[in-house]
Amino acid sequence: MNIFFLALVCFFSIISAQTHERDTLWTSSEEVDTLFEKVPTPVLSVGISGGVTFINPDKINSQIEFNNSVFNASERPIRTPVQLAAWMAFRPVNFPNYLSLRAEMISASRSFSFSTVETNNGGNTTGTLTGTATSHYTVYPISFNTGGVFPKTRVKLEIGFVYAIAMFTDETQMDQVGTLDENTYEGSGYGFRIMAQQVLPIDRSFSLTLDFTYRYLVIEDFRDPRGRSITNFEANYNGINLMMGLSYGL
Repeated sequence: MNIFFLALVCFFSIISAQTHERDTLWTSSEEVDTLFEKVPTPVLSVGISGGVTFINPDKINSQIEFNNSVFNASERPIRTPVQLAAWMAFRPVNFPNYLSLRAEMISASRSFSFSTVETNNGGNTTGTLTGTATSHYTVYPISFNTGGVFPKTRVKLEIGFVYAIAMFTDETQMDQVGTLDENTYEGSGYGFRIMAQQVLPIDRSFSLTLDFTYRYLVIEDFRDPRGRSITNFEANYNGINLMMGLSYGL
């Protein structure tokens, strides 16, 4: 957290150096002259984006490796899951920075087939059962952020606090009898994020956005379907995010 505190101090030092209100990209719906051209400067913006996040949740990947060993499966470790986001940013009157709320979803699934021997009460083999085991790993980070724009550029710098909930579902489906078992484990965690965003205006209202983000996030406090706490398990979602999106400004 010392790194987070240092980054926070440096960030607000940069923002406070913007002495002229029209040097920021979020002062009003008027135009601001950048090094490139005059571009719209919305008070309120909303946007959506999608991309990938580069992570290594080691304990999840250890379980995947265990499944591969026991069931002779070939599941891939989770390294680059898909990430989707929706956000809203607002620049209050006479406030040097903007505020933003961002909701994201990080999703990945892994599946493998298996077979087991079916026996009768006497212990004699009567056949073979085949099935599929599927695990869904979904995390929903929500972040509360503040940020600003470097003078004479279209580059935004944003830093914020992250709260996330996770839902991990294990589903076993037997080919002969359908879905046999399904369990969902829920967890939560906290962290922070630092984002640099390049804004590429299309017209007065719409812009393309390119996001480069570092996020620190560890999901803990997992509970099983009966609400019992699961010890010695956590999901590490630290990593770099690369995303592209579209924003609309008023």
